Parts: sequence; structure tokens; C-alpha cells
Amino acid sequence: MSHLTKALRSSCVSLPLLITLLSSLVLISCGGGGGGSSGGGGNTDTSLTGSFYFVQNNSNLAIANVPYTLSRAANNTSSTPLTGKTANNGSFSYEAGDTVVFNLAGTPLPSMTASSAVTSANIATALCSTAADSSACQYLVNQNLTVALLSLDSDQNAANGIQVRSDINNLNLNFNSSIDQFAASLASQLSPYGVSVAATFKPSLGMNTEAAQAERDDVIQSIPFVDIFRIARPFKELSACASYDAHGWPTSAPSSNCTIRTVFLKDYSSNQLPEGQYTVIYEGSGILTYGNYASLVSRSPGLDIINLSFAQTDPNRRRFDLNITANDVNNPIKNIRIVMPGGICTGNPFVRVNNANECAADKPFISFADTLRNDRNAIVFNPDYLNFMKDFRVIRMMNLQEASPSANKVKTACANADSNLYNQCFLQDFNWNQRAKMDDAVWGASANIGILQRYGRGVPLEVLVELANQLNAHPWFNILHNATDDYVSQFASYVRDHLKPNLKAHIEYSNETWNEIFWGALYVREKGKGLFNPTTINPYWDGAYYYAKRSTEIFKIFEDSFAGTNRLVRLLATKQNAPELTQNMLNYNNTKNSVDAIATGGYFYGCWSRSTSSLCQNATNVPKVINEATSVDDLFSIMDNANDPYGMASLMTQFKNQKTVADRFAKALYVYEGGQHLVIDWNDASLDSTRKNNLLDLIRAANKDPRMGERYTTLLNGWKAAGGQQFMLYTQPQSYHPFGTFGIKQALKEPRSSAPKYDAAMKFQETQGNCWWSNCTN
Repeated sequence: MSHLTKALRSSCVSLPLLITLLSSLVLISCGGGGGGSSGGGGNTDTSLTGSFYFVQNNSNLAIANVPYTLSRAANNTSSTPLTGKTANNGSFSYEAGDTVVFNLAGTPLPSMTASSAVTSANIATALCSTAADSSACQYLVNQNLTVALLSLDSDQNAANGIQVRSDINNLNLNFNSSIDQFAASLASQLSPYGVSVAATFKPSLGMNTEAAQAERDDVIQSIPFVDIFRIARPFKELSACASYDAHGWPTSAPSSNCTIRTVFLKDYSSNQLPEGQYTVIYEGSGILTYGNYASLVSRSPGLDIINLSFAQTDPNRRRFDLNITANDVNNPIKNIRIVMPGGICTGNPFVRVNNANECAADKPFISFADTLRNDRNAIVFNPDYLNFMKDFRVIRMMNLQEASPSANKVKTACANADSNLYNQCFLQDFNWNQRAKMDDAVWGASANIGILQRYGRGVPLEVLVELANQLNAHPWFNILHNATDDYVSQFASYVRDHLKPNLKAHIEYSNETWNEIFWGALYVREKGKGLFNPTTINPYWDGAYYYAKRSTEIFKIFEDSFAGTNRLVRLLATKQNAPELTQNMLNYNNTKNSVDAIATGGYFYGCWSRSTSSLCQNATNVPKVINEATSVDDLFSIMDNANDPYGMASLMTQFKNQKTVADRFAKALYVYEGGQHLVIDWNDASLDSTRKNNLLDLIRAANKDPRMGERYTTLLNGWKAAGGQQFMLYTQPQSYHPFGTFGIKQALKEPRSSAPKYDAAMKFQETQGNCWWSNCTN
């Protein structure tokens, strides 16, 4: 049915009402019959007309072409048919006292009393009649009904009503399941029809990424790629005795004194990665062997089939082991790919399917293994990763870039030198040829590889740009603190030429250069000596002014490359509780003329101890600090304390103060990272390890508590009310670890129903429907 036909279902709808989509669109009082005829037989026609409609954005939209079945009292001999389909205006015929069951694409909806108006809200009420929390249940069911109806609409355009497709009639829909699980099940069932799950909102929030590999083995990251070997630990981590080429492939043969091996996926589960048969493809001559999670199924030259199972219970065996047990030095093994099973249907990279039977004829199956067999450097993302990330408007690439290294680790790496050599090491440049490359064996490494060998060598720029393109999300890049002008120019040129023209490159110099735990902060302080006052060293302000100066220089390189600023968002980052820092940086050398937005922090937590700040010492104003907490309730009381300088109320004040500065300079206000920031100070000598681990358990429990979701709702609503624009959540799914519980949830496939932070963020976006600021583009 055409859009015009759908819009003109009845002559009793006036054009103004069509245009404004008011409730009369559904023709509740327009009359007309249902899906069957009244028949003959001489019986008195006592039929009534009801309307089945969907409520969206305060408009009532007709639901057409839905089969229904009526149940009627035995003594009622009316000729009104007991079955039919809702008409183009959503109408159906019934008798007084009838009950009706609508059937949506093969799934019966709950039985309810037939009446003049049956709505999606009525269905939600019926499905939640026994729920412990009726309000939460109805929200969930309404969201699931919405996504089902929008997806099944013949043109996926609710503005002209819902015309349910006739060819899809075998779906099994559980409307009471978690919203994300419902969408995943619906996506799988719709795939053979070539239908994608419809979006119920346009994203307004942004998301920070995590490194492809964590520094620690006890941190479980989201896996971006279908080639999981890309996130294997570098061979040289465990096999320093071997020889390697420039990309990290071993060129020597193993021996009794030198094994060549790698491990990865420690403690992973099916919530992070699918189990099943993986295809191992490689070039060269030799033998690969597998252990623990992985077992060999079949072997042929250059191609192994392995089975991946997470069933191991022994903690020492919960990992994937790969050994090169034979390696021809004249033709060594290289370009290993370990490819997850299945593929995608053309045009839908967000849903993994097993085979061609799960794709429509006009959207043929694309095999992961075939794609990567033909081109090892094909950029193929894990569909579960894309499916999660697609719900965010801007993607901050900092950690994928490995762009924010620890200062202490760099100090240690540079320490074995005299002062001149130390400064040369600490202030060294980063050149374009040092970047991560597509031909590298793996991307990233653990902390066992020196920081100077890891920094800036996360995921290649080609992958970052392709990620933004596939998500149709604006990328936020962090330019390395010591990047040369040539590096910046080459970076800008690649982004200019390869990023979709409708997307804007968000550019930030380094990360938190006010925070001395990062190399970038100490670097700008050293480079900026004397900028604040040529006769007096002031590290904080020297660093701030150098940051402003170098940001302006980097922005100018991008402006020249892009021939203007239309495709750029130039970001000046600041400390969330320091509006004077923001103001002084903007005023320095007219930095204000080169900046589009201020990017502040957006974290809430609480005083760690009485010595954290002078504001934490008054026990009347701050009755309890984190290291005194003995319950989850204590943690929420601390975060909610209006007098705690790090609590929610203080953060709201900080937002207002930063907005005042931003308005003074006519700049937008963004958050570069935000959310809860409850962490353990492992250096606190006043607590023993047992007490610290008990506190860690409390922090983890608080992050799983529904009240944390409520705090995220408060955070995001407060940010919007303060006049803020882009808010970047920190961070994408990641396991809890000793140094934080920052993951918005713990695994890509963790249900939304058990992830209160994620659920709150998604509800916020669903409620907004779109970004709220005037110059927003999606």
C-alpha cells in the first residue's frame, strides 16, 4: 500500500488533521465495518464498530490488517463474524459483550473486552495485570509493542498509520521480555524477510569506547571484531625469545627453549562472544594448536576449524590458547584470522545470522569467513558490538586509540637515563609512521608490553572511521598529546576523505590535561613552562595555556584540511569543578575564536576520606565518607548528600557554573565523560586489603542496584535542564574490575533488565525521542 493510500484511508479525515496527526486519524468515530461482512439470515444487525490503534507522541495511529477473533455468548445469535482483520482505518466489528483477541504477526495478544477503542496501552495493561511493578512492566511492554508495530509496518513510517505486513505471520513475540532481548529476538525472526528492526528514537547521548585489549587480564572488554585474533595478546608478550617482523609475526621456529604462543579471552562468556565453530585462516607453512576454550575440529593447509566453548570451570583454564608448534622460517605463518561463525544479511550489519537460510533473497548472506579469507584487512565488526553502539549519537574513540597513557608508567619507562635523555624520552614526538596499521598482527596489548610501545597504537584510524560510518555516528577523536604537525595533518586528511560527509569529526586535543595522573598533563606542563608567567613557573596554568595553544594549532590544521569548519566540532576540554580554568583558557590568545564547544566532566561520587578535601572534614556537613561506608545505603547517602563536594548536587552546580562560562563566550557545553565514579583508593594506608575489598563489593552492588539507575536519570535530566548538549557516557560494556565499575553494563549481551545504568540511559533517550538542542544533527 502506498503512503498516499495509507494516509487517505477514509474520506472523513480532513487534510489538516492528517497533516498534524491528531487522534482523529484513526477514525474512531468514522464508522465503517470490520474485516468481514454482516451476512444475511434476517437477524437484526446489532454490530458495533471499534478501533484498534497505537498511541505514539500523543497521536493515535490506526493499526490495520491485524487478524482478530471474537468470543461471544452462546445465546447471542448475531450474524457479526467472529473473525476478521482490522480495516484500513483500524476498525473492527463486534457485539456488545464480546471479547477480542488480536493476532500480531502470529502472536496472539491478550484477550480483552471488545470496545469502541482498543489501544496498545490496553494491551500493555492486560499483559502486566499480575506484575509486581505494574508501571515498569507497562513501560517495557509499550516499548516492545512499539518496536514490533513499527518494524511490521509495511513502510516503517508510523506517521501515516500502521499497516501490518501480511507476509509475516509466524513470529513468537514475548512482550514481557527485556527490551533489548525482545529487539534481538525480533531481529532474528525478521531477518529471513529482509526486514530490520525499526528504531523507536533518534540517539541523543554519546558513548565512550574501551581499548580493544585491556591492560589487565581480569578486565573483560567488548569485542569489536569478528576476527577475534585481532585482540589476541601479541606473541612477543609470552614469547620474547622468538624473532618477529615489523608487524609482530614470528619469523623464527619454535624450539624446546622457545615456545611461540598467545592467550586471550580470559574469563569470557557467551554474553560477550558467541560459542560454536570458528574458522582459522592463515598464510605460510606451519602448525597451529589450540587449548582450553578452543579445540580442533578439522585441519587443512591454511585452514583450521575449531570449536569455541566457555564451559571450562578451572580458573586457570578459562582462556583461549594458541601455539605455533611448527613454523617454516622460509615461509612463516602470518595473517592469522580466527573468525566467528556465520555472517550478516546484506544491508544489516547489526544482526549475526548463521547461514543463507536466515536472509531474504534480495539481501543475500555475507559470510564472515569468506570475507576475511579474501581480504585479511577487511573491516568486519562484531554485529553485537555494532548493535549496542548504534544507539548512540557520538562515539568517543579515545581508548580505542590508546590515547591517554599513565604518567607514572611513562616516568618509569624513561627513568633509566640522565636528565637530558629523560626529558627527551618524556617529551618525545609521536610520528605518523608510528601509528597502528592494518597489517599489524594484533591491535593493542597488555601492560606486559611497555607503555611507549603501546601508546597511540590501539586500533588503526581506518577502523575508527569505518566504525563511525557503519554506525552513522559522529566520531570524537583524541589527538595524541605529542603528535607532530605532520601526524595531525595526515590524520585530518584521512578523516576528510573517508568519513561520511553527513558526519562531523569532533576533535579534542589529548585527554584531561589538567589531571596529572596522565602523561599528557605532565607533557603540557613541561611544554608550557613560562606561558602563565615568564618569571615564575606555575605548572597548572602553564599546562592549561599550552593546552589552549596547542588545541588552537591542531584545530587550524583540521580547518585547513577540511577547507572550513562545517564538518568539524572543535572541543576544548576542562575540569568539571573549575569554571575559571575554562574561562582563562578561552581568553588565552583568543582561543575562544577557534572553539565550538566546551567539554567538561560529568562524574558524581563522594569524598573518599576525610583528607580528600577540606570540604570533607566537617562531619556535620559530611556525616560519612566512602571509606567509612558499611552498606550500599551508605554509598547512596554519600552521593546524595548536598554538602558533599563530589556528590550529585555539587555536580549540578558545576554544570550550571560551566554553562555560565560557555554562555559568556557563546559556546556549546558538552560532557566528554560522565556517570558514577565510585572507586577504591588502593593507596590509602589507613585501610587493610580486606576492608578495601569489602568496599569494592559494596561499590559493585551499588552499580547493580536499581537506585543507581535512578541517579542516572537524575544526572541526565539535570544536565539537560542546565542547558547542556552532548553527554558522553563512560563507558561501553566492560566487566567490573579493581579500578572501577565504569561499564554502562558488564557485557554486550547482558539484559537491559539487569543493567540499571544502561536501562536509565536508554529510557532517557526513548523519552527524549531526539536530541533536544536546536542545532543538533542526526
